[in-house]
Amino acid sequence: MTVIVVRGNRKARHWLFDFDNTLAALEHQVDWAASRRELEAFLRSQGIDEAVFKEFPSRNLPLYNGLLMRSLNVSPDCKALMRHASGIIEAYELRGVEQAAPLPGAVDLLMGLRERNRRIAIVTSNSSRAVNSWLVLHQIATEVGAIVGRDSLLPLKPAPEMIEQALQLIGGTATEAVLVGDSEADLLAAHRANVGFFGLAANFEARTRLERLGAGEVFPSPGDLARYLNLSGFSADQY
Repeated sequence: MTVIVVRGNRKARHWLFDFDNTLAALEHQVDWAASRRELEAFLRSQGIDEAVFKEFPSRNLPLYNGLLMRSLNVSPDCKALMRHASGIIEAYELRGVEQAAPLPGAVDLLMGLRERNRRIAIVTSNSSRAVNSWLVLHQIATEVGAIVGRDSLLPLKPAPEMIEQALQLIGGTATEAVLVGDSEADLLAAHRANVGFFGLAANFEARTRLERLGAGEVFPSPGDLARYLNLSGFSADQY
Protein backbone atom coordinates (compact mmCIF):
# COMPACT_ATOMS: atom_id res chain seq x y z
CA MET A 1 0.00 0.00 0.00
CA THR A 2 1.47 3.34 -1.11
CA VAL A 3 1.16 6.09 1.49
CA ILE A 4 0.84 9.64 0.16
CA VAL A 5 0.58 12.24 2.91
CA VAL A 6 -1.95 14.94 2.02
CA ARG A 7 -2.93 17.41 4.70
CA GLY A 8 -5.81 19.87 4.77
CA ASN A 9 -5.61 23.63 4.92
CA ARG A 10 -8.18 25.14 7.25
CA LYS A 11 -7.54 28.61 5.80
CA ALA A 12 -8.09 27.50 2.20
CA ARG A 13 -10.06 30.00 0.12
CA HIS A 14 -11.33 27.48 -2.41
CA TRP A 15 -13.27 24.45 -1.15
CA LEU A 16 -13.99 21.46 -3.36
CA PHE A 17 -16.33 18.72 -2.20
CA ASP A 18 -17.07 15.21 -3.32
CA PHE A 19 -20.84 14.58 -3.17
CA ASP A 20 -22.04 11.06 -2.33
CA ASN A 21 -21.02 9.99 1.20
CA THR A 22 -19.39 13.39 1.69
CA LEU A 23 -22.34 15.77 1.62
CA ALA A 24 -25.28 13.48 0.86
CA ALA A 25 -26.33 9.92 1.73
CA LEU A 26 -27.14 9.03 -1.88
CA GLU A 27 -25.56 5.58 -2.22
CA HIS A 28 -28.38 3.56 -0.63
CA GLN A 29 -31.14 5.52 -2.37
CA VAL A 30 -30.17 4.53 -5.92
CA ASP A 31 -30.97 1.22 -7.61
CA TRP A 32 -27.44 0.74 -8.91
CA ALA A 33 -28.06 -2.86 -9.96
CA ALA A 34 -30.96 -1.87 -12.22
CA SER A 35 -28.99 1.00 -13.70
CA ARG A 36 -26.09 -1.35 -14.43
CA ARG A 37 -28.43 -3.73 -16.26
CA GLU A 38 -29.86 -0.91 -18.35
CA LEU A 39 -26.44 0.59 -19.03
CA GLU A 40 -24.98 -2.75 -20.08
CA ALA A 41 -27.93 -3.51 -22.36
CA PHE A 42 -27.48 -0.15 -24.09
CA LEU A 43 -23.74 -0.60 -24.52
CA ARG A 44 -24.17 -4.09 -25.92
CA SER A 45 -26.70 -2.72 -28.42
CA GLN A 46 -23.99 -0.28 -29.54
CA GLY A 47 -21.53 -3.09 -30.23
CA ILE A 48 -19.22 -2.61 -27.24
CA ASP A 49 -16.77 -5.49 -27.11
CA GLU A 50 -17.51 -8.29 -24.63
CA ALA A 51 -13.98 -7.94 -23.25
CA VAL A 52 -14.95 -4.59 -21.72
CA PHE A 53 -17.70 -6.18 -19.63
CA LYS A 54 -15.31 -8.87 -18.46
CA GLU A 55 -12.79 -6.21 -17.45
CA PHE A 56 -15.46 -4.30 -15.51
CA PRO A 57 -17.89 -7.03 -14.42
CA SER A 58 -19.79 -5.01 -11.80
CA ARG A 59 -20.77 -1.46 -10.85
CA ASN A 60 -21.47 1.42 -13.21
CA LEU A 61 -18.71 3.90 -12.72
CA PRO A 62 -15.69 1.66 -13.42
CA LEU A 63 -17.40 0.51 -16.62
CA TYR A 64 -18.30 4.08 -17.58
CA ASN A 65 -14.81 5.43 -16.83
CA GLY A 66 -13.11 2.54 -18.61
CA LEU A 67 -15.08 3.30 -21.76
CA LEU A 68 -14.51 7.03 -21.35
CA MET A 69 -10.73 6.58 -21.22
CA ARG A 70 -10.91 4.58 -24.45
CA SER A 71 -13.04 7.21 -26.19
CA LEU A 72 -11.18 10.40 -25.24
CA ASN A 73 -9.91 12.33 -28.24
CA VAL A 74 -11.85 10.05 -30.55
CA SER A 75 -14.88 10.73 -32.74
CA PRO A 76 -17.97 12.80 -31.80
CA ASP A 77 -19.94 9.54 -32.03
CA CYS A 78 -17.99 8.17 -29.06
CA LYS A 79 -18.72 11.27 -27.02
CA ALA A 80 -22.41 11.00 -27.87
CA LEU A 81 -22.36 7.38 -26.68
CA MET A 82 -20.73 8.41 -23.41
CA ARG A 83 -23.28 11.19 -22.87
CA HIS A 84 -26.09 8.68 -23.39
CA ALA A 85 -24.42 6.21 -21.01
CA SER A 86 -24.07 8.90 -18.37
CA GLY A 87 -27.71 9.86 -18.89
CA ILE A 88 -28.85 6.31 -18.14
CA ILE A 89 -27.11 6.41 -14.76
CA GLU A 90 -28.34 9.96 -14.16
CA ALA A 91 -31.99 8.92 -14.43
CA TYR A 92 -31.54 6.60 -11.44
CA GLU A 93 -29.56 9.22 -9.50
CA LEU A 94 -32.30 11.80 -10.02
CA ARG A 95 -34.81 9.47 -8.42
CA GLY A 96 -32.42 8.77 -5.56
CA VAL A 97 -31.55 12.37 -4.67
CA GLU A 98 -35.14 13.04 -3.64
CA GLN A 99 -34.61 10.67 -0.69
CA ALA A 100 -30.91 11.35 -0.03
CA ALA A 101 -30.53 13.10 3.32
CA PRO A 102 -27.68 15.55 3.96
CA LEU A 103 -24.95 14.04 6.10
CA PRO A 104 -24.86 15.54 9.61
CA GLY A 105 -23.75 19.16 9.42
CA ALA A 106 -23.35 19.25 5.61
CA VAL A 107 -25.73 22.15 5.00
CA ASP A 108 -24.28 24.21 7.86
CA LEU A 109 -20.74 23.51 6.66
CA LEU A 110 -21.45 24.86 3.18
CA MET A 111 -23.33 27.86 4.50
CA GLY A 112 -20.62 28.60 7.05
CA LEU A 113 -17.90 28.54 4.43
CA ARG A 114 -19.85 30.90 2.20
CA GLU A 115 -20.39 33.26 5.11
CA ARG A 116 -16.62 33.40 5.32
CA ASN A 117 -16.54 34.22 1.60
CA ARG A 118 -14.97 30.92 0.64
CA ARG A 119 -15.61 29.73 -2.92
CA ILE A 120 -17.17 26.29 -3.20
CA ALA A 121 -17.38 23.71 -5.99
CA ILE A 122 -18.52 20.11 -6.10
CA VAL A 123 -16.38 17.55 -7.93
CA THR A 124 -18.18 14.26 -8.30
CA SER A 125 -18.66 11.02 -10.22
CA ASN A 126 -22.42 11.67 -10.02
CA SER A 127 -24.15 13.78 -12.64
CA SER A 128 -24.12 17.55 -12.16
CA ARG A 129 -27.87 17.65 -12.80
CA ALA A 130 -28.54 15.22 -9.94
CA VAL A 131 -26.27 17.19 -7.60
CA ASN A 132 -27.91 20.48 -8.54
CA SER A 133 -31.36 18.96 -7.92
CA TRP A 134 -30.25 17.96 -4.42
CA LEU A 135 -28.81 21.42 -3.71
CA VAL A 136 -32.04 23.07 -4.83
CA LEU A 137 -34.08 20.65 -2.73
CA HIS A 138 -32.10 21.64 0.37
CA GLN A 139 -32.04 25.34 -0.53
CA ILE A 140 -28.25 25.64 -0.80
CA ALA A 141 -27.74 25.87 -4.57
CA THR A 142 -26.60 29.49 -4.26
CA GLU A 143 -23.79 28.46 -1.91
CA VAL A 144 -22.06 26.42 -4.64
CA GLY A 145 -20.22 28.19 -7.45
CA ALA A 146 -19.70 25.22 -9.76
CA ILE A 147 -20.46 21.53 -10.15
CA VAL A 148 -18.15 19.33 -12.19
CA GLY A 149 -19.80 15.97 -12.58
CA ARG A 150 -19.62 12.84 -14.67
CA ASP A 151 -21.44 14.61 -17.53
CA SER A 152 -18.40 16.85 -18.02
CA LEU A 153 -16.89 13.83 -19.87
CA LEU A 154 -13.67 14.35 -17.93
CA PRO A 155 -11.89 11.32 -16.43
CA LEU A 156 -13.26 10.45 -13.02
CA LYS A 157 -11.22 10.73 -9.83
CA PRO A 158 -8.48 9.79 -8.99
CA ALA A 159 -7.59 11.64 -12.19
CA PRO A 160 -7.02 15.35 -11.40
CA GLU A 161 -8.83 16.89 -14.39
CA MET A 162 -12.19 17.43 -12.66
CA ILE A 163 -10.49 19.26 -9.80
CA GLU A 164 -8.57 21.42 -12.25
CA GLN A 165 -11.78 22.24 -14.14
CA ALA A 166 -13.59 23.15 -10.92
CA LEU A 167 -10.80 25.51 -9.88
CA GLN A 168 -10.98 27.18 -13.28
CA LEU A 169 -14.72 27.69 -12.96
CA ILE A 170 -14.53 29.32 -9.52
CA GLY A 171 -11.34 31.27 -10.26
CA GLY A 172 -9.36 29.25 -7.75
CA THR A 173 -5.74 28.16 -7.42
CA ALA A 174 -4.42 24.81 -6.25
CA THR A 175 -2.21 26.40 -3.59
CA GLU A 176 -5.29 27.91 -1.88
CA ALA A 177 -7.62 24.93 -2.40
CA VAL A 178 -8.68 21.87 -0.46
CA LEU A 179 -10.75 18.84 -1.45
CA VAL A 180 -13.11 17.20 1.03
CA GLY A 181 -13.91 13.58 0.25
CA ASP A 182 -14.53 10.10 1.60
CA SER A 183 -12.52 7.78 -0.65
CA GLU A 184 -9.06 6.74 -1.72
CA ALA A 185 -9.88 8.13 -5.17
CA ASP A 186 -10.56 11.54 -3.61
CA LEU A 187 -7.28 11.45 -1.68
CA LEU A 188 -5.28 10.47 -4.78
CA ALA A 189 -7.03 13.10 -6.90
CA ALA A 190 -6.14 15.78 -4.35
CA HIS A 191 -2.52 14.65 -4.39
CA ARG A 192 -2.35 14.66 -8.19
CA ALA A 193 -3.96 18.10 -8.41
CA ASN A 194 -1.68 19.50 -5.67
CA VAL A 195 -4.55 20.57 -3.43
CA GLY A 196 -5.05 19.90 0.27
CA PHE A 197 -7.35 17.16 1.56
CA PHE A 198 -9.76 16.64 4.45
CA GLY A 199 -11.27 13.19 4.80
CA LEU A 200 -14.82 12.40 5.91
CA ALA A 201 -15.87 8.89 6.95
CA ALA A 202 -18.70 7.91 9.26
CA ASN A 203 -17.27 4.60 10.46
CA PHE A 204 -14.02 3.93 12.25
CA GLU A 205 -12.69 1.43 9.70
CA ALA A 206 -13.11 3.89 6.81
CA ARG A 207 -11.44 6.68 8.78
CA THR A 208 -8.54 4.41 9.68
CA ARG A 209 -8.08 3.39 6.04
CA LEU A 210 -7.92 7.00 4.86
CA GLU A 211 -5.42 7.81 7.59
CA ARG A 212 -3.26 4.81 6.64
CA LEU A 213 -3.32 5.95 3.01
CA GLY A 214 -1.96 9.32 4.08
CA ALA A 215 -4.89 11.61 4.88
CA GLY A 216 -3.68 14.04 7.53
CA GLU A 217 -7.08 14.90 8.99
CA VAL A 218 -10.20 12.70 8.81
CA PHE A 219 -13.54 13.56 10.44
CA PRO A 220 -16.65 11.47 11.19
CA SER A 221 -19.03 14.00 9.61
CA PRO A 222 -19.27 17.39 7.88
CA GLY A 223 -20.43 18.80 11.22
CA ASP A 224 -17.21 17.66 12.88
CA LEU A 225 -15.21 19.35 10.14
CA ALA A 226 -17.26 22.53 10.63
CA ARG A 227 -16.45 22.50 14.35
CA TYR A 228 -12.76 21.99 13.55
CA LEU A 229 -12.97 25.07 11.33
CA ASN A 230 -14.73 27.04 14.09
CA LEU A 231 -17.59 27.87 11.75
CA SER A 232 -19.94 28.73 14.61
CA GLY A 233 -19.60 32.05 16.42
CA PHE A 234 -17.11 33.59 14.00
CA SER A 235 -17.01 37.21 12.79
CA ALA A 236 -17.56 37.85 9.09
CA ASP A 237 -14.11 39.41 8.62
CA GLN A 238 -12.19 36.68 10.48
CA TYR A 239 -8.95 36.13 8.60
